[in-house]
Amino acid sequence: MSATIVARRYLGNFQIKFVTARSLPEALRRFKRTLKKRQAKDPNYANELDIFVVDVGINKASIEEFAESATYFRKLGIRVLYFDSHSNKYNGATLLPKLEKAGVKTYLGEIGTAAASVIQKFMGTKETVRLRKLGALSDRESTFNEMRDMIPEKEGLRMLQASVAWGAWKERSFLHRISWELAHDVNLDFTKHQEIIEYSELANKHRDRLFRHVLKNSEILEISSNPRILAVFCLDRNDFGKARGTIAGHLAGEWSAVILLITHNETKQFYSISIRNHYRLKVDLERLGQLALAKSAGGSKDAYRITLKRDKLIPFLTSIQQWAYSLKPPWVRKDKVVKKKKSSNQ
Repeated sequence: MSATIVARRYLGNFQIKFVTARSLPEALRRFKRTLKKRQAKDPNYANELDIFVVDVGINKASIEEFAESATYFRKLGIRVLYFDSHSNKYNGATLLPKLEKAGVKTYLGEIGTAAASVIQKFMGTKETVRLRKLGALSDRESTFNEMRDMIPEKEGLRMLQASVAWGAWKERSFLHRISWELAHDVNLDFTKHQEIIEYSELANKHRDRLFRHVLKNSEILEISSNPRILAVFCLDRNDFGKARGTIAGHLAGEWSAVILLITHNETKQFYSISIRNHYRLKVDLERLGQLALAKSAGGSKDAYRITLKRDKLIPFLTSIQQWAYSLKPPWVRKDKVVKKKKSSNQ
């Protein structure tokens, strides 16, 4: 949604590249190579280019090369703009000053704010309000209070989320197609889009099979009982794709615990760890995740993800256990009680 809000303003002359924090440096390297080839044919090619990096949490592994590439682009007169609402920290310290020093224009929202909302505020129009709302709903934006008029959209949004997750894992060209369509038709009806229907069905079936598999075959280690923190190991398959976070969230809800879902990374040299809070817990997952000191990590207080070398896992779990001892209750979020004011007649 963030990307399509930008694309709408550059209609007819934009390209979208889908990246993660880990793949961003390579994407920038590829773009530099493309740029050099284009400039060899047209020396003025870079004159009116802008590069937007949106909704990509920066981590320790990617920050140096991002800053180096940004410096290169800036020397060519290309604007580099960064929009995000992730924590972008390593060991508790923000990484963003390196980008700002490299000339990157940074625009950040508070943790819990959807990146689509940050983009909308900067460059959105009345046409893109729907995209902003869908992005905010998808990201469960904590300050978003306009849900009532979006209830009819929720079914289509869930279908889109599932199909995008499948496309990101299985067929990345789908991400480009659907983004191009949405940029050109901001009112696109997802519930009637045949490709979205087919992909969402595949994605939901795959996610449900994985969830049942995790419930049946995973091994569970209780790291802490107060607050309740469980490490869930499912190391017999590596086809989780984009479903890791969803499954970790389901487990957190079912087991009333902070969940660390630990699976093999696709390379098998690393573990992928998705961390989720139970909705009534308030453990700071951002701080918990940073205990790993992993260069490929990021997220927020309610959702965190880590790519960790296999030999670093046990020290990480040990550090969580020690950290949990220092925490103070209560762990349960209390809903605010709104008291009605007494009228002057009472």
